[in-house]
Amino acid sequence: MITTDLELIEQVRSGNEEAFARLVKHYTPYVYRTAFAFLHDEHESEDVAQEIFLKVYRSIQELQDILAFNAWIKRITTNSCLDRLRKQRPTPVPDHQLNQIMGKNSQKGEQLLEIKEAISQLIPEYREALILREWQGYDYQEIATLLSIPLGTVKSRIHGARVRLRKILSE
Repeated sequence: MITTDLELIEQVRSGNEEAFARLVKHYTPYVYRTAFAFLHDEHESEDVAQEIFLKVYRSIQELQDILAFNAWIKRITTNSCLDRLRKQRPTPVPDHQLNQIMGKNSQKGEQLLEIKEAISQLIPEYREALILREWQGYDYQEIATLLSIPLGTVKSRIHGARVRLRKILSE
């Protein structure tokens, strides 16, 4: 986190609404991409992103160490997405939505599109564990804590997700 981010967070904590708008603008791409990776729905992702920033606004005063802001918003984002997933049944990802997020023309974009589509076909338990590990960078123990499941279950789900992804992508 750069010094200007720290200053911005301090301004937000002081009640500066313009600073909060800049903070939202700065973190929206990360929050939205993460929500979309979990939810695979443009509108749901937008709704969750709004909820996340509302939570940030309401509880930023409770953040003890502003140096931990990135980890804090990451956890709020992940938990909000997991909560939303628990409340809904996953739906297939429409191609036009993936194209908007991933880009259409490059070979790398096509590969990412295939991977995203394959991930959307995973059962929710596999998908959430894999996203937490590969996109969010949580270690196995952190995932176990976030999902309130045993460490062995986390390892099993991630392994199962990878095996299933290989199968889907090879077809």
